[in-house]
Amino acid sequence: MDVRAVRSALVVLLFVLSTGCASKAVVLAPGPVPMPEAARQADAVAWSVWVSQARDVRPEAEAGQRVGTLYTRFQKSPQTAYLEPAPAEYVRSELSRYLLHKGLEASTSQGARLLLSIELEECSVTENPGSVWDEVIVRVGYSVRLADASGRELGRVRLKGEAQRKSPGETKRQAEAALRDALADTFQALARADVFQKAVQGQL
Repeated sequence: MDVRAVRSALVVLLFVLSTGCASKAVVLAPGPVPMPEAARQADAVAWSVWVSQARDVRPEAEAGQRVGTLYTRFQKSPQTAYLEPAPAEYVRSELSRYLLHKGLEASTSQGARLLLSIELEECSVTENPGSVWDEVIVRVGYSVRLADASGRELGRVRLKGEAQRKSPGETKRQAEAALRDALADTFQALARADVFQKAVQGQL
């Protein structure tokens, strides 16, 4: 069992208990974002990118592990939804995994020619209850700063993703799936961005 995963889960549990919301909380653990078919990278750009950091820059009232509210099959009142791991760290780790899958992530930060840093601006989960089908909406927004190995900024890319799921139940599972879908869209948008492609190719 992953010791870090267990430790993170305990941190969320203790936080929920300390806020008195144990009976009115949903902890989302979305897991790995689906990866597209990997394309072989040219030697000039392969293994050259590193995600250096991620910061949560949402307003204080929205920051941390809270991401919104959900209902469950047995609860008629809204429940606070928490993300495990914290949203900024989840985006960072999954973007890193995406770059590795694409053959772009360097083996170490020292060996990278392009450094990415993330500023998380939005991560929200909302549910609109219906008479039969509930609608779960997930929104993710963040900026990626691109810099060379010396720290010189090369550009920024602003990314937004949204996904909706409808279900007669299983709102937790639907919210997790929607979050994975929304993030997958932002990763592909980053890969297509002109400034990202030029930075990877060393044209900036």
